[in-house]
Order: sequence, then C-alpha cells, then structure tokens
Amino acid sequence: MRFSLGLIACGCLAVTPAFAGQRGAHPVPTTGTAHPVASAHPVKPDAHPAPVPVSQRIATNPALATRLQPLLPSGMTLAAAATGFRNQGQFIAALHVSRNLNIPFAQLKAEMTGSGHDSLGRAIHDLRPITNAKAAVKTAEQQARADLKSTKSAKPERDKDDR
Repeated sequence: MRFSLGLIACGCLAVTPAFAGQRGAHPVPTTGTAHPVASAHPVKPDAHPAPVPVSQRIATNPALATRLQPLLPSGMTLAAAATGFRNQGQFIAALHVSRNLNIPFAQLKAEMTGSGHDSLGRAIHDLRPITNAKAAVKTAEQQARADLKSTKSAKPERDKDDR
C-alpha cells in the first residue's frame, strides 16, 4: 500500500515540471527582430472600486435627503451625520433610533462608528440598558427600508402613444 502511494506521488512530481512552463510563458523569438513579449496577465482595472460614501449616495437621491433632514440634529449637515457609517441603511436606522428613543444622535453615532464599532442593538443597549434593543432595531430598520423604498427613483412610464 505504501509503495503504491509512493509510486503515485513520484509520478505526479515527475510530471509537474512539464506543466510548469505552460502557465502563460511565451517562447523567446529565435529569428528576426526581437519583439517585446506581452504579459500573460493583462493589467485589469481595480476589481473593487472604492465604496461611495453614505452622504454621497444619499445626495444623489434628493427625495431621501429631504425625508431625512427632519431626523438630523439641529445644525448638523447630512454629510457630517453620515460620516463613519458603513452603509446608508445603518445610518438611516440610527437616525430613527435616535428620534424614536430620544437618544442624542452624537452619542449613538460615537458608539457605532467609534473605535469599538458597536452594532445598532449594542449601542442602544449601552445607552439605554432597560430598552428592548432588539425591538427598537427592528422598528428602525423597517423605517429605514420604508424611507428608501418611498424615495427610490421611479422609472419613467411610457406613454400609450409610444407603444
């Protein structure tokens, strides 16, 4: 049994060098003018573009920005409030929790975007220990989804004459 496994392993190792040179290598021209060899792996644009900041995503939807404005603390801009949040859903839910539970938004934001990066539920629990954080998060996430749904850009409808 050991001998068979050893023989199979040796056979695999003996064949490996034969395939090693075939991974995109190009033969060097032996006659004529030398041409630069093209890379086997062309340069691709960055596969993971930088994420769009939350405030910019909201700014592209004026109806959403208008809807969120009353939830912002007085004197705070949308851009300043959104800084540090991972996504717009998290940000909008935090705005709703702040309003629903009367938690100062600055405190909630510090819990969620500070060095500890607490979840919304954990931040609620830390700031209002007697509150049902799970229910508060569920309510705020529903409100955030409703905000996003109601302010989605509607597709223009075609006139009946265009059909």
